[in-house]
Amino acid sequence: MTTARCLIVFITLCLTGQTCIAAEQTKQHNTTQKTIAHHLPPTTAKVREAFKMQSNDLRHLMLQLYQCNQKDLLKSTKVSAEELVQWVFEGPFGWKFDAIRQAQSIDALSLSFSEKYQGDRVLPLITGLHTMLVQAYGGENEFRFTKTLLPKNLIDAARNIEITRWKLFNASNSVDYFNTDCTSNQTDEIENTLTTIITRTDQFAISNGYSNTEASNAHAVDFNVAEFIRF
Repeated sequence: MTTARCLIVFITLCLTGQTCIAAEQTKQHNTTQKTIAHHLPPTTAKVREAFKMQSNDLRHLMLQLYQCNQKDLLKSTKVSAEELVQWVFEGPFGWKFDAIRQAQSIDALSLSFSEKYQGDRVLPLITGLHTMLVQAYGGENEFRFTKTLLPKNLIDAARNIEITRWKLFNASNSVDYFNTDCTSNQTDEIENTLTTIITRTDQFAISNGYSNTEASNAHAVDFNVAEFIRF
C-alpha cells in the first residue's frame, strides 16, 4: 500500500491522531508476539489459538460483507476492501475507531443496526463482533488472554452472533441494511461464515465446562424481540 493510499484510509475513517506503523516497528512487534506466545502456559496458548481461528473468519466475513455492500465501503475509504480489512485488523488502532465513536462490543453492534446511523455499517459490526469475542475469550486484547475464561460468556457471545445473523437477513426494508445488493450465493456464504463462528464458540464453551443441556437451553431465543446480551 502506498503512503497516499494509507493516508486515504486514515482520513476517511477519521482516525485522528493515529499514524502508520513503520515496517521495522511491525517486524519488531511480530517478533515480540512470537516470543510471548512461545512462553505462554498451555491453557492460554489454547485460548489464543481458538480465538485466532475466530479472528481469521471475521476478516473473511468483513471482506464478504464489503464485496456486496460497496456503498458501505465507499463511506469509509476509496481503497480496495482487501486493503481496508488489512488496516482494520493490523493497524495500530486498538479497535477504537473515531468514525464509529470508538464504540466496541455490544455498543458497536447496536450502532451497526441503528436507524439513526448513516455511516459504514460493516465497520461497527465487525468491530463489535471482534471486541466482544476478545472479551468472551478472556482477553485484554487479541494477543493477551490473561483473564479467567467464563464459559457462560462464550455462550452469551454465541447468542449475540445469532442475533446479528438474524438481523442481517431479517431487517426492516425501511432501513438500508447490509444485504440489499448481495446475490443469493453471497448471502449463503455470509450466513455460513457466521454459523461457523457461532458453532465454534459454543463448542469451546462446552469443552471448557459448559454442559450440553445448558447450551441447548441457551439456543431458545425469540429473535423478533431478542436484544444483545451484555456480559
